[in-house]
Amino acid sequence: MNLRAAVVPLLFAGGVLAQGSVPVNLSAADHPPICRGRDGDLAGCITPPHATYSPDPKYPDQARKAHHRGSVVVELVVGADGVARDLKVARGVASELDAAALEAVKHWKFTPASKDGLPIPVQLDVEVSFKLY
Repeated sequence: MNLRAAVVPLLFAGGVLAQGSVPVNLSAADHPPICRGRDGDLAGCITPPHATYSPDPKYPDQARKAHHRGSVVVELVVGADGVARDLKVARGVASELDAAALEAVKHWKFTPASKDGLPIPVQLDVEVSFKLY
């Protein structure tokens, strides 16, 4: 009986902690309000992540020769640690460019998003452009 009394609160606490780690989708139409750094910001607003290191993708030679260009939209989760994870192509152009975009964004670093001063994971879309000059 004592074991049951100890296990139930632990299971409940684990569920509460797991809910806090679910990424907030900032790409959804009904996302929470975004903090603008003004006095009129709503309570509970989210300060979005900021890319601190975002090297350009390598333009694949095959795609360049084929004159492929355009923008690849990559969906990702920026963790509370600022690391990009769970990357996938949301809208692609050509397979070579899609792969190059994923490879580049995989190495990006971010200042994490925050809510009420605490870092939180968020899901968002980033656009990676390929242009021929």
